[in-house]
Amino acid sequence: MNPLIATGAAAYAGLGLVSFLKPGVVPAVIGSTAPNADSRTEIRAVYGGLPLAFAATLATSPASATAIGVATAGMAAGRAGSAVFEGRPSAKMVGLIALEAAVAGALLWGARTHRSA
Repeated sequence: MNPLIATGAAAYAGLGLVSFLKPGVVPAVIGSTAPNADSRTEIRAVYGGLPLAFAATLATSPASATAIGVATAGMAAGRAGSAVFEGRPSAKMVGLIALEAAVAGALLWGARTHRSA
């Protein structure tokens, strides 16, 4: 597998595992909590299950890197676009935007390289 796609798959696998096993980590990153079972279940689904599915899809079908890269870029754009409503993003949020943009870039560049190989 292309190393850029493998990096994206590993990033999603890491996020998914941590979020599924320790869902309180996700809101703690932005200074919040997951106070009840429903909130932890939601975190496990969205930040655990979905990234694990992305990682598995990338591992079994590297050609999916374009679609998952675009989805990842959409997450970064959504966070950045939130500044229109919320004002200047915090340093933590800027870091998350940068991380998502980097993963999106790796996946999209990896997909381009994968297609030409």
